[in-house]
Parts: sequence; C-alpha cells; structure tokens
Amino acid sequence: MREGFNIKSSMKILFDSKKELDTMINVLTPDNVCIPEGLKIDIKSKNNYLLIDVFCKNGSGTFLNTIDEILEHISLSRTLIAND
Repeated sequence: MREGFNIKSSMKILFDSKKELDTMINVLTPDNVCIPEGLKIDIKSKNNYLLIDVFCKNGSGTFLNTIDEILEHISLSRTLIAND
C-alpha cells in the first residue's frame, strides 16, 4: 500500500577505528543488493564515520523497518566486535 509520500533519512555514525568501520560496511553491504523497488540505501564512509542515506517511496512502514534492520545489524555487529 502506497502512502503517497517519499521519505529520506541520513545517518552519521562515528566508529572508534577504521577497522570497525570497514567491518560495518562489510556487514551492511550484502543487505543492500536485492532491495524492493522504491527503496534506495547508500552506504559510504568518511574518516571514521559511517554515512547511510535511506530513500523510500513505499511508505512509512517500509522505511521504518529498513532503518530498524540497519540499526539492529550495526548494534549486533558492534557487540560481536567488542567480544572479540
């Protein structure tokens, strides 16, 4: 169901090291391959920041689920890295 509006979010997340940042990019990149039409996710890095832009034309449900999944993967990965 289309809600008739577009949503965009930009996130900028600081990491302690380049190694941790590179790990996050590797964790998130496979999920960004086969995404639904109307959803676009751009992942970049600058210095020790992970930059994520999410564009969604599919309504707020898809948008919120996508943001939630991205943040969940980052949180889980940070926990695993901390326990290494």
